[in-house]
Amino acid sequence: MGAVASGRGVRGHPLATGENLFSHQDVRNLVRYGGIRPGSDILQMDPALSYGLVEYLRMLEVLEGHGLARSECIPHGGHQFALAIASGLGLGGNESYPTEFRPFGGFGDGDRVVDGLVACADVPGVGFEAKRDLYGLLLELV
Repeated sequence: MGAVASGRGVRGHPLATGENLFSHQDVRNLVRYGGIRPGSDILQMDPALSYGLVEYLRMLEVLEGHGLARSECIPHGGHQFALAIASGLGLGGNESYPTEFRPFGGFGDGDRVVDGLVACADVPGVGFEAKRDLYGLLLELV
């Protein structure tokens, strides 16, 4: 069986996957049959697509039950909800797009990226409130 067919990507290199998994059953199948290697591979489940925070917590329980650490999870999605969850749950990071998908994407108006890191905003909600253009748009809809 070749390296790719074994589910291990290019031999010896980490694999990043899971952005299209939405439930703990999906994650269970990936870790059972996908060749995921604790200590090497990165899981990228998107918390906003995973049927909510409770289901995302179930996904983490499955991973931890198979020897994977929360630090091996770096959510996919590029939104502030995933950033807050990554920070609050002690995940390994979060995929973010600071200049894309405006007005919904990106960070709050006062947030700054320094050496590839950004602190979570100290505002209520999931980050929309700290984005003047988006907040104004939402107020118009109400």
